[in-house]
Amino acid sequence: MLFDVPIPQFDPNDIKLAFKIGSIEIQWYGVFVFLGFCTAILLACLKLWKQYKISVEPFYWFCLMGIPAAILGARFWSCCLGDAKWPDFWYFSKGGLAIEGGVVLTVIVACIWFPYILKKPKYQIRDLQVKPEVVRQVSMWCYVDAIIPCILVGQFLGRWGNYFNQELYGPVVTNESFQWFLYRCLPYMYINGSWRVPLFLYEGLSNLIFFFILYFGIERISKRKCGDLGLIYFLWYGILRTIMEPFRYHKFTFKNTYIMSGIWIAAAFCLLLLNWFVFPKLRKYRFSYILCERIRHFSVKTYLKTNLSFKKFSFSHYPSKKPEINAQRNAKINYLQDKLNFEQKKHDINTKNFVRKPEEMLYYLNK
Repeated sequence: MLFDVPIPQFDPNDIKLAFKIGSIEIQWYGVFVFLGFCTAILLACLKLWKQYKISVEPFYWFCLMGIPAAILGARFWSCCLGDAKWPDFWYFSKGGLAIEGGVVLTVIVACIWFPYILKKPKYQIRDLQVKPEVVRQVSMWCYVDAIIPCILVGQFLGRWGNYFNQELYGPVVTNESFQWFLYRCLPYMYINGSWRVPLFLYEGLSNLIFFFILYFGIERISKRKCGDLGLIYFLWYGILRTIMEPFRYHKFTFKNTYIMSGIWIAAAFCLLLLNWFVFPKLRKYRFSYILCERIRHFSVKTYLKTNLSFKKFSFSHYPSKKPEINAQRNAKINYLQDKLNFEQKKHDINTKNFVRKPEEMLYYLNK
């Protein structure tokens, strides 16, 4: 019977408070979000430093921009969904952080920051797997694989903030054995006179388990492409939200959740296909060259004048065969190599033992 299980006595407003610093109240929700950020950053740094053996400094600087972007993006998206109210935008202690908005805004910042910072010679490394040795630029996809899967750990810890706020729960629990489990382990799941299914725990544990699969399992697959780990995260998140949403209490469900989950799944699946069949062919070319130089040299006027067919208009024409263009390109390469040699005298460039194939992790400066 339901009344055989003792009813916990607590004030829902008191359980949200972790501690006070003077007159400042620190909520459990903020504590767990902070722990989630710190743990995710630490795990990403270990992956970059110990396994990939590439510079962690670009990621340090990115954190100064990425963390505020994640918080503001999550808060903005939460207000858009109706989980938080616009007048309470800056009152984070009241809860309401939608992870989708935080991830999207952080990814936008990362796509601007990493291509810029990784061009600096001090962050480029020697590749010892080819003879003679060459200095190359690390691909942004290395940082994608190292950073994005660690978000899962941050989500796991952040869900415990939902527990103390009595959020993210499911239907009423009628099984007496399960009620006893909740009474002993999760007493704050007694909400509005009923024991509730702890959906926050199910979602958090699912994310934690999948983190270990990504971080230690899929990482070891030799034939995977660099960037797959980050893209699989988005695919997983869309699938998990689609599965969990029907069980949420109606107060914490949103009409557009299935639409957003479908967008996550479709976008991740398409990007995975591009990562396998298109991106590897383009990684040895600089994106800015493809957008600017190639369009300039193969303009519509030149296309009509030379009467090229559509089939011939492909990336096989890179680089241009015009002698003057090749001379300019070679001069630029020599300038970059001289600049790198100068920077090497001031900075100790790390030696890399690559887990992934070099052509997937580096831009070739000599191609």
